[in-house]
Amino acid sequence: MNYVAWDIETCPLPTESLPDAQQERLSNEVERLRERSPDKDDEALHRQAGSFHPHLGWICCISAVRGDANDMEEPKSWTAASPDEEEDLLDRFWADVHAIGRHHDRNREELQWVTFNGKNFDVPFLTARTVANGLAPTRKDITNTYPYDHDPHADLMGIWQSSNYPLEELCSFLGVDAPKDEVDGSMVAELTRDGRIGEVAEYCEGDAVATLRCAQEVSVLL
Repeated sequence: MNYVAWDIETCPLPTESLPDAQQERLSNEVERLRERSPDKDDEALHRQAGSFHPHLGWICCISAVRGDANDMEEPKSWTAASPDEEEDLLDRFWADVHAIGRHHDRNREELQWVTFNGKNFDVPFLTARTVANGLAPTRKDITNTYPYDHDPHADLMGIWQSSNYPLEELCSFLGVDAPKDEVDGSMVAELTRDGRIGEVAEYCEGDAVATLRCAQEVSVLL
């Protein structure tokens, strides 16, 4: 089996660029998050709300890594330093997805896309932002979100359906080296704003690699 593990990083859209309906959604999301985290400041709450919803945010990085049950290639990233560059990022990503899929189809090789929480977050966010930029997915298998099947898209968070755990915990459970980095998801928007998109890509690639290594460990279940 050939795997392609992938992950996305997102940022909030500028509040002033949002139409009225989305301004209202943002306010509602911020209030909901404030109830959960009353100690967070407004800027952090707005950043979190915008990064979690595709009507309020945009994709600044997608990283992917390809491998089989034992080995892996070097990871690759597609990045955007601003919302204006998101369309180009997505266009390049979908072109490469098409090429990867066509290569495996031509060689009659099985291909499985792998994510962590991708069926609930990455795929819906990716497809929404793709449509928002006037583009279309080039492969339907990568966007499969059926929760009870791992083929053609295996979401590792769904391996044990009753569990809810972060990627780092799954890595620990499986004996996989978890990504160790000074960056975490809450820093992505600020790093992107400061022109440090390379650090965002390194962080995203770390998660993609960890996801692939976990898939290799549970390949008998996939």
